[in-house]
Amino acid sequence: MSSELRAGVFGVRRGRSFVRVLQAMDGVSVTAIADMNTERREEVCAEHNVPKGYASLEEMLEEDLDLVVVATPAPQHAEHSIQVLEANVNVISEIPILATREEAEQLVAAQEKSDALYMCGENCSYWAYVHSLKHLNERGDFGQIFAAEAEYIHNIPRLRRDEHGNRMWRSYMPPITYLTHSLGPVMWVTGQYPVEVVCLGAKEHYEPDLDDYQVAIFRMTDDSIVRISCSFANSHWGNHRQVFMGTKATFDSGWIRKDEPKFRYAGEREFTVPDNLPLGINFPDAEEAATLGGHGTAEWYMLKDFFKAIRTGGPAPIDVYDGIMYTLPGVCAAESAANGGQPVAIPQYQLQR
Repeated sequence: MSSELRAGVFGVRRGRSFVRVLQAMDGVSVTAIADMNTERREEVCAEHNVPKGYASLEEMLEEDLDLVVVATPAPQHAEHSIQVLEANVNVISEIPILATREEAEQLVAAQEKSDALYMCGENCSYWAYVHSLKHLNERGDFGQIFAAEAEYIHNIPRLRRDEHGNRMWRSYMPPITYLTHSLGPVMWVTGQYPVEVVCLGAKEHYEPDLDDYQVAIFRMTDDSIVRISCSFANSHWGNHRQVFMGTKATFDSGWIRKDEPKFRYAGEREFTVPDNLPLGINFPDAEEAATLGGHGTAEWYMLKDFFKAIRTGGPAPIDVYDGIMYTLPGVCAAESAANGGQPVAIPQYQLQR
């Protein structure tokens, strides 16, 4: 491996922001991209001085690459990540990392046969407040976190249908299967895994055969409860919101970028910022990175963590087993909703590590 990591990005509609972040980082350069759309591929190459652009992943993998970012449409993430692993190239996958139970098995098999590292690219786990809360929880400030809530309410008609009115994957995918932005940070903070889920939804107010809004309740390994709501079709102003309720303290992010986050110890009237830890999404020492990606400083720090794992031989910060546990519970929740809210057990892939 050379001193400078050589990166490829597959899918540059979403992956364009990864190209921006990667090109701004020390010790890495984007040497190739791939995208089926010729106009988009050529535009990104010209704008970001990427030497080579390809129409397919297979062509790009003929390059000498150290890592690939998979940022194709969600239903293809597992298939493309497996291709990269089979080429023994390190891969970080956009989320959700899988769409079916079968793909979970296929990802594990591919990782266990490969010499390369796989990482789930859950960027919201790299928001500053998530790391602050993990530290506070490990220190005991929360007491016992017995309940958490998370919302991903995103009205995005432009991503449900293209400019010609054709339906795209978000108009078919049950929204609860896109729960990793919510469940991932909860698991990062608490260290707990979901073991069972019930889920219900409201449907067909915006698109035929589309669940507009789904809400799932998970029982975790420590018997705590997590409620997660997801929606791609609504009239709400929100985006992300997370709440952690402990026996000693509670945190409420409010609606990200719209409200002020609040932390309060039990028995105190005033909200506090414990130890001056950041409770917003951005790490204050890298504010310039917030202008590069679409998720504040999250992608910057997520990629830095992955590069460190590549250089040291791993493990990946969110490996294939945890990545599956960030994602597969959404597939299980969709099964519950399809069966009128019947409880569904969640396979415990973290135990296979």
